[in-house]
Amino acid sequence: MAPGAGVERYLQSIRTEVTENTVQEYARKLELFIKFAEENQIENLNSLDGRLVDSYRIWRREDSTDKVDSLGKKTLRDDMYLFRAFLSYMESIEAVKSDLSDSVRIPQLNPGDGVRDVELPRDRVEEIISYLNKYEYATTEHVVWLIHCSTGRRPGALHSLDLEDFCADDKEPYLHFKHRGGTTRLKNEEQGEALVNIPESISEVLKDYVEENWDDVTDDDGRSPFLTSTHGRLSKPTMRKYFYKWSRPCAIGHECPHGREVADCEAAASAEVASKCPSSQSPYSARHGYLSQMRREGLPIAILSERCDVSEEMLKKHYDERTEDEKRELRRKLLAEVENQGGGFL
Repeated sequence: MAPGAGVERYLQSIRTEVTENTVQEYARKLELFIKFAEENQIENLNSLDGRLVDSYRIWRREDSTDKVDSLGKKTLRDDMYLFRAFLSYMESIEAVKSDLSDSVRIPQLNPGDGVRDVELPRDRVEEIISYLNKYEYATTEHVVWLIHCSTGRRPGALHSLDLEDFCADDKEPYLHFKHRGGTTRLKNEEQGEALVNIPESISEVLKDYVEENWDDVTDDDGRSPFLTSTHGRLSKPTMRKYFYKWSRPCAIGHECPHGREVADCEAAASAEVASKCPSSQSPYSARHGYLSQMRREGLPIAILSERCDVSEEMLKKHYDERTEDEKRELRRKLLAEVENQGGGFL
């Protein structure tokens, strides 16, 4: 069986077990394995052995992307778990050698590994938003950044918003994230639906965007999207491009932290190649930063789970970067608040 055919068969086998968004995510990740196979003239999965499996792990870590010098340990771990599951399925249909999946090495994470390297810190977000407030006010790019960084939602959730989903109430503005299926899906479907409050200051920008820069267009389903381009509903790749573009330090007037001359830097030349900047970040990094910061500040995990459409288990496992001292200090503050309000046991 050819690598591409094997990947397609694996994806078909899991379609009844996971959401379509997850299938697409796995397809994107396993596309890298297909690329590796092509580079190494692997035309038949039967030719895979332990040495090639380990070579793929090293290639994925060191050579599969030019965005970073070395892939983060957490990302590599997640990819290797998926690769092991893929090989295990291939074993079940006798498309690879027996027990080949056992040769996949899974990186072990230390506390804090794979967290800060994908988090967009709050101070950096504030710098970017301040710049956009001044120079790109109420543009689509400005609004994409504001919604991501104030809700912690996934790009797919922003993509799904219709004009009617923005409630511009003067005192309690909110966004209504709905699962409508088709191309505007929420990752967890109806379970991910929620009315998500936004600050009044952000609501004012969104109102100005609708009045001044919103394109009066409809999508293929005849709906009026909230985030638009002249062609219709704003695509998720375009949203990612906005993040790569404005997360480059040079884009907001800072010196290059990598010692590059802006005039000679390919990543600085165009937004189309902004992802090649080592400092550029994806929308996921803003979501990760939002969730981590809310955990530091003590927002109840049940509220954060519903607001951001992420399970409590995932929040506990992947979004708690606090040191023991930070946890102790937060407990002290929360306890003091209860006691100051006349609560407590004594």
